[in-house]
Amino acid sequence: MKKITLALVAMIGYAAITAQPTRLVLFEEFTQASCGPCASQNPAFNALLAANSAKAISIKYQTSWPGVDPMNAANPADAATRVSYYSVSGVPWSAMDGVAPTGSSYSGAPANATAAAINTRYAVAPGLALLATHTLNSTYDSVQIAVNISNSTSSAFSSGSSGSLKLHTVIVEEEINYATAPGSNGESDFYSVMRKMLPNAGGTTLADSWAIGASQTFSFNVALPTYIANLGEVAIVAFVQDDNNKDVVNAAYSAPQTVSNLPDAGIQSVSASTGGLCDPYLTPSVTIENAGSLTITSADVAYTLNGGTPVSQAWSGSISAGQTATITFPQTTISGSTQFIATVTNPNGTADYNGMNNTSSTVTISALDPTPTATPYNEGFQSHALGDSPNNDFIYAYSSASAPRVFAVNQGISNGVNWNLGGHGQSTMSMRWDFPTIAPNTSAYIITKKMNLSTLSSPKLFMTHAYAKRGGSSADQFKISVSTDCGSTWNSLFAPGGNALVTGADPGAQYRFYPQASEWVTTELNLAAYASATEAIFKFEGISAGHQAFYLDNIWVANSALGLDEISLPASITAYPNPATDVANVEVELNKEATIAVSIYNTTGQLVISVDAETFTAGNHVIAMDVKDLATGLYTAQVTIDGAIRSIRLSVAH
Repeated sequence: MKKITLALVAMIGYAAITAQPTRLVLFEEFTQASCGPCASQNPAFNALLAANSAKAISIKYQTSWPGVDPMNAANPADAATRVSYYSVSGVPWSAMDGVAPTGSSYSGAPANATAAAINTRYAVAPGLALLATHTLNSTYDSVQIAVNISNSTSSAFSSGSSGSLKLHTVIVEEEINYATAPGSNGESDFYSVMRKMLPNAGGTTLADSWAIGASQTFSFNVALPTYIANLGEVAIVAFVQDDNNKDVVNAAYSAPQTVSNLPDAGIQSVSASTGGLCDPYLTPSVTIENAGSLTITSADVAYTLNGGTPVSQAWSGSISAGQTATITFPQTTISGSTQFIATVTNPNGTADYNGMNNTSSTVTISALDPTPTATPYNEGFQSHALGDSPNNDFIYAYSSASAPRVFAVNQGISNGVNWNLGGHGQSTMSMRWDFPTIAPNTSAYIITKKMNLSTLSSPKLFMTHAYAKRGGSSADQFKISVSTDCGSTWNSLFAPGGNALVTGADPGAQYRFYPQASEWVTTELNLAAYASATEAIFKFEGISAGHQAFYLDNIWVANSALGLDEISLPASITAYPNPATDVANVEVELNKEATIAVSIYNTTGQLVISVDAETFTAGNHVIAMDVKDLATGLYTAQVTIDGAIRSIRLSVAH
């Protein structure tokens, strides 16, 4: 009897070693906060995962495209590595245990995932067992993770090839809730978001073969990412994947821990405004609230202006659950468009339970420098870099993330007069209103600083601009207005739209117009009605119809154009007859001796006539050009006077 008992014990022990491990099906989804199809497919996909939580888990990788996504911005590298691993080219895209689900939609669409597919995969016996656990430390700034991998089956397990078996250990945040959608697709609630992969997105290389009963534990003790939104939502997903075929051998999950001993301080509201465009003085205040159950007795409250050095105050007092306190900061001075953001941290000198309510939304405050700038005034955008917003010389406002941007233009070699759009980061910049990416009917504008026009004898505003149709369409509008009462009222100076705005050739199927040398036009606006104004401001406003990009450069407020010695520039330039048949005349009135060259370009930017530079005395001069061999159509005559450019339109008709 004793021998039988020992044999039975031995059999039970062997059965325990060789017990079939449980599979946990892993879904990896690539999604994005500004992806419209993601918002369409995610609700049903999330509901499917929630209904099958005992069988399946997920990791959501927030990608860097097609638009804004703060979760990707917090950790773009790990997401990018997994994008490359699966060769993901569009979102949403998913893999179930390393394989893209198929169905009625495209391969990899989350919409293809079904409960039946989960059940089928769940029933497949895994080769390895996984167990994951994690613990947050007492100050909630680090996490200790343990992942045990074992072979409890009745046969040895081997990978597809040497070095291909990897353990991936992932810190996820189970739920992130934004007060307003952080991107453009309307989603504000996000689930199982990848926050950090350990030790990195490449994973930990495992042994190629695992004998029956083999077991190994991997430990990680790492700082929690500072961008974790809610400490109560931190979870761990671990999975073993064979890089040879991307098969996920098995996965494990460690659920969020209960965090009940931390306070929750939040920003309820901010007060950040001035008395109008002419009031540069700001006295900000921040109202904090107790969003948790523990009484808050201290916190650090701060604000930043345009992302600069934080201005901080240490607050102390007593705020019970649901109550608020207001902190007022000393007066400060602002200039231009100013982005105000407030934060609250370190409630009761500890970590904050929920970081999602610690930062206010961005408040834009606009105020002009109280001292008018002298004229002549010029802005050539040369102090900017690709992608910049206008600097404090301007107030700027828009409701689209891609509205006015300083964009690179490559300056040509011939005395700096050949303006060709070139590669990013070239030496010359212009302003671009990217209407194809700005929602229709959206207004995007910049407002200049105050200017004293009374010192000019004959004030004018000059600007160089370029625009074209897009696939035959042209309905965008560009407006210039002037105000002498700090924006209380505006008077229109320039408001063409549609075809009246066109200066260049339609690029057709090409996505965006890139102006060539002949496609820049200089416009002159008479400011005689405002000659006595000591505080004039100008608004440059684009109103989108979603058609084509508009470019603005060389804003000058002076008696004459382009900022050279004023008496060397022409009082007028005209072309006649217009349209011309055989000869086109360009008449230039000079105030003093100057060197003049003329170039004529067709609508494709090709130089068709060139008149070499010649020095002329003060007075009226006519430069005749033979156009009888030119095709009927529209041309641009570019007149260069001592290095300054003036462009006029010229028609030829036979």
